[in-house]
This record gives sequence, C-alpha cells and structure tokens, in this order.
Amino acid sequence: MKSQTITLVLLLLLVFTNTISASDTAVDGIYYNFDDATLTAKVTYRGAEDDWMYDSTGDLAYVGHLVIPASVTYNGKVYTVVGLDTDALINSKKLLTLSLPATVTSIGTGVFTLCNALQSITVDDANPALLSYDGLLYYRGNPLTLGVVPRGKTGTLELPDGLVEIPSGKFQKSSIESVIIPNSVTTIKDGAFCECKLLVDITIGNQVHTIERSAFMNDTALQVVQLPASMRTIGASAFLGCFNLTYLTIKEGLTTIKGSAFSGCSSLCGIYLPSTLGSIGNMAFYNCFNLATVMNNSTLDIQLGSATHGYVAYYATEIIRSAARLDQANSSNAVDAYCTNEGIVVSNFNHQPLYIYNIIGECIYSETGIASQTKKIPISKAGIYIVKIGNFSKKLILKK
Repeated sequence: MKSQTITLVLLLLLVFTNTISASDTAVDGIYYNFDDATLTAKVTYRGAEDDWMYDSTGDLAYVGHLVIPASVTYNGKVYTVVGLDTDALINSKKLLTLSLPATVTSIGTGVFTLCNALQSITVDDANPALLSYDGLLYYRGNPLTLGVVPRGKTGTLELPDGLVEIPSGKFQKSSIESVIIPNSVTTIKDGAFCECKLLVDITIGNQVHTIERSAFMNDTALQVVQLPASMRTIGASAFLGCFNLTYLTIKEGLTTIKGSAFSGCSSLCGIYLPSTLGSIGNMAFYNCFNLATVMNNSTLDIQLGSATHGYVAYYATEIIRSAARLDQANSSNAVDAYCTNEGIVVSNFNHQPLYIYNIIGECIYSETGIASQTKKIPISKAGIYIVKIGNFSKKLILKK
C-alpha cells in the first residue's frame, strides 16, 4: 500500500513537472522560454528557486503595469514574442494591467490564475488573433469569442457587437456594477454572471432568447431586469437569491420559466405572465414574499394561495386577467418614455397616473389625471430610472 502511495505521488509530480514552463532567463524583468529553431519566445514565470507556490504575497511574480514587447534580444539574437506560455502570469496578485503586442497570438492554460487585481487587458489593433474591448480579452473569429475577464474589472462594462454568447462562468464573482449586452448575443450561458455581488443593472440585447441555469444567481444588488421580446427560456435558478430585484419586465414571446428561476426574489412585487407562457417550473417563485400582484395573460390556471405553477401566486393578493400587453407595442398610440439631455420625456399617457422611480425605488416624480399627450420632466442627475404609467413600465438610463 505504501509503495502504491509513493508511486502515485511520483506520477503526480511528473505530471506537474510536465506542465510548468518556468524559466531562469529574464530580459528587462520579463521571463521567457526561447526557441532557437524558430527565433520565437514565450513569456513565462521565473524558475524553481523562486517558485510561485512559495510566494504568498505575489511579490516574486509580475506586478503593476506589464507591457509585453513584440521582440526581445538575448545573447545577440532577436526573438519574436509570440505567446504567453502555460501559467505565465500565475500568482501575479499585484498585476494591474497587461498590454499585448500584435505578435502575441497564443494564450496558454492557467495564465491568469490568481491574478485577482488585474483590471484591464489591451491588445495592439494589428493583432490578427486577439483583440481587447473595454479591458476584456477576446479571440477574433466568426463569431467573436470572449476569452478573459480581468478579475479586478469594475464599473460599467459594455460588451462588443459580434459576440453571440456569453460563456459559462466568465463573470462569476466579478466586481462589475453594470453591464450592457449587445443585440448580437443570443444566449447567456450557465453561471455567466453568478455571484456578482455589486451588479446593480443589466441591459439585455434584443436578440437574447435563452438565459441558462444560474446565470445571475445570487446577484444580490441587482434591482432592475427588463427581458426583451426575443426571450424564450429562463433557466433553472437563473435569478435565484436576487433579493433586491424589484422591477421585472416580461414580454410576449416567453415560453418557459424553469424551476427556482426567481426563488428568493423577495423584493419582487408584481409579475406579468404573457399569453405565450406554457410552463413555470417547480418553486420558480418560492420565497417571493412580496409578490402581491400577478397579471395572468397565459392559459395557465393560476389560483391565489396555490403552490402550483412554481408558487407564482402563493403569496399574491390579486390576480388580474388582461389581454392587454404591458408594453402596448402594437398600439399606434402606445405609451412611451425616452431620455433627453434635460431629463425624461413621456407621451401618450392620457389621464393615467405617472410615476418615476430611481434605482433604489424612491419615487422622484408623480402626477395624475394629466390630459396632455407629451410631458417633459427635467432631471439633473444621471442614473437609472423606472417610468410607470398604468400597466406600462420602462427602464431608462439617463446620461449627462
């Protein structure tokens, strides 16, 4: 038994030894593996005497702002820098930014492991294989593929047009506060934005048809979600635990809400079930304690206090049947709201109550019984606002 254990340990060490790519050769503080046959070089980390495993602070790895050159001279020879080797930047806990030249076209596995402070990656525009957009790294191709999300990325993030899907877990536990998803995206994969504790707002493009399992699970700061008319399926646990989610807009076209999709969304106070909706999974709205109003335009038999159809009406105080669409998109006199430099403009709301809320749910403007067709409401502060006029609601992002 002892000999088997020793053999296993030796095999594991052999596997590890075959995967590391450390080097003792540094030029201007950057370590390289050189290939004399092709006169190419790949960036790596320093050799075994300063192995990353024993560096708890990250001081022995790359720190600050790292600029990779297109070529490097060593022992009288000029080498083209073509890639980042396996684990090249591993444990670079104090690395803040990374700049890549046009010549670097390959990224090895494990390169960004433990680079938790990395805020942005930039790539030379002439690079044929890689590109950067808003600090993220992408692989060129048709379609465009999201490669690396720096773990230290914060603030508002805009994803580029041409991206078709947001891969599984790419933003998990990131510190972004707002994300704009382009119209080219059709699928948000499982766990894509899971555990993003600072994410307050998402803008979902008008071609997204599927949000997969746990995509936004436990995004506890998320307050506003407006799903596009293209949406067909909301996956299991997609918004589970988003207990600050207050405004949810669902449009005609949605067919499936899977189990636990909105479980624990305790700030949600109303829900619209479109005529296209065919199924609500088990416990989809479990522990949505404040879900008082259900507007049911589906063929599902929704009953007050019932645990069927995912607890959607278990906590409700009223169920409203209406053939009218919330967005009234097919009406030539549809209610509408939009932003200008001065504030918000609303139209076609004859004699209906008008309310405007800020992102934390405070009513900043209200008016009832107005006869005018159009009204301009001056607002001085940039931010995210919700306009509610009767059954109509719309999220607006006011920029100054």
